[in-house]
Amino acid sequence: MVVSFLARLWPVVTNYHIMFRAALLGLLCLPVFCLAESITITAEQWARPRSGSYVTGLTSLNEQLAKFDRAGDRRLILHCPGDEKGVLWAEELRAWLVALGVPSARIQLKPDFGQIDIIRVEIQGSGW
Repeated sequence: MVVSFLARLWPVVTNYHIMFRAALLGLLCLPVFCLAESITITAEQWARPRSGSYVTGLTSLNEQLAKFDRAGDRRLILHCPGDEKGVLWAEELRAWLVALGVPSARIQLKPDFGQIDIIRVEIQGSGW
């Protein structure tokens, strides 16, 4: 809807100053820059026997934790399935992350009843 409105507005905008067009383009790009970084851990990956070396060996999780460590004002959001099994899975992942040195105060669980068989680990800005 916004795109069609802007498409109709564009011929009018082209008659105005270049700065206005640049500002409009900047506003259109804003949502792209605000997207949080996230990775997923599947139930299949998590079903294997776990140890500290296995958890740190999950390449995408390891890369995500490295990004998280470099950004001191960020939090980890664990988007998990909303049922009891999903929340227990996320709690176990949280326990592993705390054991690996992530402060528990910087980890938040967000159950999602529409999510099945994955946990999405997201780095998010300090404002919740």
